[in-house]
Amino acid sequence: MKKNKKAFSLIIAMGLVLITSLLAFTILEFIVPFWKDIKWIENSTKSYYQANNWIERGLYFFKKRTDSQSRTELTRWYSVNTDYTFSTTSSGLTIPAVWKWNSSFNKDWDTLNVSDPIQLLIWYWFITNLSTLRIDFRVPDLNNDLLLWETLDWTTTPMVNWQLISEIDTLNSLPTTVFTADTVNWGDLQFSTLNGKKVSDSSTVTFSSFFSSNNCNTNKCILKISVINDLKSSSKLIPFLEWKITTWANSLPLRYSTIESVWKANWFSKNLQIRVPQETVSEAFDFTVFQ
Repeated sequence: MKKNKKAFSLIIAMGLVLITSLLAFTILEFIVPFWKDIKWIENSTKSYYQANNWIERGLYFFKKRTDSQSRTELTRWYSVNTDYTFSTTSSGLTIPAVWKWNSSFNKDWDTLNVSDPIQLLIWYWFITNLSTLRIDFRVPDLNNDLLLWETLDWTTTPMVNWQLISEIDTLNSLPTTVFTADTVNWGDLQFSTLNGKKVSDSSTVTFSSFFSSNNCNTNKCILKISVINDLKSSSKLIPFLEWKITTWANSLPLRYSTIESVWKANWFSKNLQIRVPQETVSEAFDFTVFQ
């Protein structure tokens, strides 16, 4: 009888252990996935804020960097360790930088219209040979038929004006050197030999001469390009032109500097990118007019 009682007690104990184990495994089935979700959220949040932290450090670096540093930023990578890197890009051989922040149908080009002129910093730190500074225009393939590019009407009509602005003077394009519809159609336009009129004394000088005499080799000058007439192709209004600028052997300050931060936390990787517009306001116009 005693043996039966012991056997019965043992069966009950084993049953209780089994039930407890089943309950424990059932609870773990809910807890483990929930714990993993919490860990994933933690790692995702950590990777985001770490990446954002180095975006902020990149912005601080932009405030402290020298002009020579911005010239060498043809994608400069900073490695904290094997998992964490960030980069800054401020210069390139072509504007716009291929596939970066461009608004055109074709990402190798950018857009130009009446309300959005081109304003670029150009100076000696970047451009050591003005004869290599060229701009290309074209009418966009709006119907996306991949056939021959359309051309502007009114071939001799002035379409695009250019200006070179220094801190002390401005060089405006002449009626004979403004970009006409015909020159826009064929593109590959060189700046260095173009004649312009100085605002200060109305004298006519070349782009290169003005660049040198106004110390654009040490001071930052601004190249401004604006649409000054209706854009028409086959008598249809065209909303914008596509453009790109190259210097071949020289680097150019991009319209936007890019900061890219890549950070990992266990299974998660966060990639953040921001663009910072370059300053294109001349100190010569840094004043207020009261009326």
